[in-house]
Amino acid sequence: MNIDWLSAAALAVVIGFFIIIYLLQKKNGNFTVIILGSLAAGAVVGILFSGHTSWVMPIGKIYVSTLNAIVSPLIIVSILSSITSLGSTAQLKGIGLRSVCWLLMTTLLAILLSLGLGLTFGVGRNSYLSLDGIDAQSFKSKVVPFSQVLIGFFPRNVISDIAEENTIPMILFAVLIAVSYVVAANKNHEKVAIFKSFIEALKEIIFKAVDFIISLTPYAVLALIATATGNGISRSGIMWSLLVLLLVSFIAFALDTWVINAVLIKSFARLNPIKFFRKILPAQVVGFSTQSSAGTLPISTGILVRKIGVDPKVANFTAPLGTTIGMPGCAGIWPILIAVYGINGLGINYGVRDYVLLAVISLFVSLGTAGVPGTATITTASVLTAMGLPLELIVLSIPISAIADTGRTATNITGAMVASTIVGRQENSLNDKIFNDVEAYESELDEDNGRSGKIEDTEPDNGVPIGAGCRL
Repeated sequence: MNIDWLSAAALAVVIGFFIIIYLLQKKNGNFTVIILGSLAAGAVVGILFSGHTSWVMPIGKIYVSTLNAIVSPLIIVSILSSITSLGSTAQLKGIGLRSVCWLLMTTLLAILLSLGLGLTFGVGRNSYLSLDGIDAQSFKSKVVPFSQVLIGFFPRNVISDIAEENTIPMILFAVLIAVSYVVAANKNHEKVAIFKSFIEALKEIIFKAVDFIISLTPYAVLALIATATGNGISRSGIMWSLLVLLLVSFIAFALDTWVINAVLIKSFARLNPIKFFRKILPAQVVGFSTQSSAGTLPISTGILVRKIGVDPKVANFTAPLGTTIGMPGCAGIWPILIAVYGINGLGINYGVRDYVLLAVISLFVSLGTAGVPGTATITTASVLTAMGLPLELIVLSIPISAIADTGRTATNITGAMVASTIVGRQENSLNDKIFNDVEAYESELDEDNGRSGKIEDTEPDNGVPIGAGCRL
């Protein structure tokens, strides 16, 4: 039996780097720095052991498979949790429908923006991607005719849809069950209360699993970049194309955050966009720093109520819903740009109809996102799977994804706050005097004291306004 000692040595070196990654994570090292270090280490291993990385390759493949496995449960549980939180059919018809509509609208606009920018700048073009020797021709046959796609949108057998990774039918089935729960709970809450508790418990478990998978990302980056480099992928072409992708993504984040949303705030909320952005800046900064939409909720809801003048019943529903439905950065801009990057890099022949389908699928997938770090990876995997594109594209983009996550999160938070403000206006639940600093937010205090109070400090704080109920 002949042993490839160079392959064994490559694996040993990779394991050594894994130990370093583990120690850095144990010391709470910066995740982005660790990711970039893993990229560099993987490239070094690939160069040193070119053609001898076959023993390293399975590590990355296992990660991709595990990532793929969590997509379906995450989508279903996220949708069930967000819609079942409505609690009544009245909320579903009023604030609920308007919130979903505007959250999806902000995402649709982000999708169209990123699609236009991606095609204009030609992200991925001339990068000559080659994923494990797979010929791009094999992906052309996976482009399904639009008529079959429309039929495939609707669920047939939920078990087979999950097994076959049919994303859109899964989403529609989850929406059907969640809406049915809301209707049933409105008539007899006690009978179906256990279902809601089960969904919330399952959500906690699934999110914990996602956290665990995301924590393994540096190891996967190292292994897959080492394999890709060792197999002779043009390193200069890929790295340059990734830098272009990163630049275009931040252009998209900026245009979506401050241009598109400015038009929406002026046109539909009838507020001064400059003053609006100045007031929500603390939430944007926290989101940019923490890279967590859900973690920023206490600040964003507090600003919506105290500084923008949105009624708590709207702010405390629409903003949290925006961490699961919509999210223009993670579910709109990023998946589209990655898909366009792969289409151009692999030389796949896409027409107008195919790009329309890509936009539609991205919008549907945005119904099941989750406001935690790493969500864009899962969302992008859903879009690529539905479009028949290789999941390895995610791995190639992971090094810049860690950097882009700052912009993605700020974009997500801005979109949710814009949607909340518009819904507040349409529900006649927006106090212009608070927005214009004429008066401070008034909150009802303990009625036993026979008084109501006024919050004199109108500066946004890091807490949740009275009655907010945003504990996650």
